[in-house]
Amino acid sequence: MIKNNFYIVQQIFYLFFCFLIFNVHNQAYSKTLIKGERVAGGVLFCKSFAGAAIYLDGKKIPVSKNGSFIVGFHRDPKSIQTIKILGGNSYEEEIILKIENRKYKIQRIDGIEPSKVNPPEEVLERIYKEIKLIKKARNSSESILEPYYEEGFVSPAEGPISGVYGSQRILNGEVKRPHYGIDIALPVGHPVLAAGTGKILLAEEDLYFSGGTLIIGHGQGLTTSYLHMSKILVEVGDVVIKGSLIGEVGATGRTTGSHLDWRAEWMNRRVDPSFLLNFN
Repeated sequence: MIKNNFYIVQQIFYLFFCFLIFNVHNQAYSKTLIKGERVAGGVLFCKSFAGAAIYLDGKKIPVSKNGSFIVGFHRDPKSIQTIKILGGNSYEEEIILKIENRKYKIQRIDGIEPSKVNPPEEVLERIYKEIKLIKKARNSSESILEPYYEEGFVSPAEGPISGVYGSQRILNGEVKRPHYGIDIALPVGHPVLAAGTGKILLAEEDLYFSGGTLIIGHGQGLTTSYLHMSKILVEVGDVVIKGSLIGEVGATGRTTGSHLDWRAEWMNRRVDPSFLLNFN
């Protein structure tokens, strides 16, 4: 009996040793580095090797010539996601990502005038056209292979935070879309800076919901957006430098007061822009 127990323990130690050797071997030969928060709304900045092909859950994603790429997570992401890296000489690497969920602020407000809960029918066609315009601009960012984001990010303005990513309102019992940005309460005319180096993809002065709106592409599908601006000082096609002046805070579009609504997106996933500030 003692001999049998000793044999079982010996086998367990042997299997554990093999497991350790396997993991050390994989880490030693791993060619991909990852920095960032594996959490809802988070952004990962990744570095692999030149010529790598990158897949996220089986879908190919953009990668720069030097092997840099990004992965972002939506407000309510899948808890397990997989990155696969393929290269020459049959090289294959697989990284399992475990994504943490977050709790968001939910606010219920009743007794609101119906016209302020939903837009009137006469403006719906305009809204649909503007949604297509915004989506087209964001999608065009996937073709920017220059990794501008490697230069890091700064806050586009400094001031009191009046709205946070992920929060949601229920108006007259109707669940509205979550808020995907950071609201910075500032007076009309306050300077707005480019959060990061990139190319201007959209510059519209009067969109129905967001008023004066800018979108900057930072490479591989990553964009930042600037809403409710009173003045826009750049044009589509311009390449702006991190921290450079791009416009002024306003109260345009559907808003109750002057502020900057700063947002970030990656491959149609709305990410939390605050995570961009971790990569300076």
